Amino acid sequence: MAAPFFIVALAPLSAQADPPFQASQRFIETGQTTEARRALESELRIRPDNVEARYNLAILLEQSGHTSDAISLYRENLATSWHLPSLANLASALKESGKTSEAQQWLEKGTTVLKHEATPWYMLAAISEQQGNITQATTQHRKALKADPLNGYAYLHYAAFQSRHKLADHGIKQGDKATRLLPDCAPCWRIYGDILRDSRMQQKALTAYQRSLAIDPSKQTRQQLISTLRSLGYKQRADQIQRGLDTHSNLKPESK
Repeated sequence: MAAPFFIVALAPLSAQADPPFQASQRFIETGQTTEARRALESELRIRPDNVEARYNLAILLEQSGHTSDAISLYRENLATSWHLPSLANLASALKESGKTSEAQQWLEKGTTVLKHEATPWYMLAAISEQQGNITQATTQHRKALKADPLNGYAYLHYAAFQSRHKLADHGIKQGDKATRLLPDCAPCWRIYGDILRDSRMQQKALTAYQRSLAIDPSKQTRQQLISTLRSLGYKQRADQIQRGLDTHSNLKPESK
């Protein structure tokens, strides 16, 4: 338990001379979470109205398993300012803690205060879907798009929802809008690729996976690409990519 104190003592003097909030950002970037937490706590003692500092501290606490403390900090933020990231994280944390009803209440408040934000609506839609209320989820997804017609994530969530439940064109139109609004979002292209693939549009799915990999060469997307290549008859190319993946996986433990 004494180790963190030695780490603080050995921290660079330049970081210690920084104001607490700036120092916390530097500590977060270098993975020094204990020091970051302490810097954020110092910042809040000096400036208790610093919403971003409280939000960052809540994230660190949640990541270290202190969910109840994080929830308290998110609530404290929302008591003084309707901070959208705090609302989204609070709702997610409450839901993960089994407090779905309270999460819904917070999100519903958010839709009335943050009238031009899509996030509370599509988070409500996700809860409604899990509860089996597909009609209500559809309405909430549409309200998300109405609240913020330029929110690409709202289109992406609606597209994935339509694909899962085989509604309308199975999410193809909404997925296309999402990737147009978020052309540099690798997960968006991957999800759109999954939607296209589920609709048996393999060639377009292949293109979507390639767009995703050009941004972020993730293993998950490569596996989807390999599977799509095989379904299109490109066995040799699929095998070549698979061998590359296997080689990388075998070498990775040795490089640590």
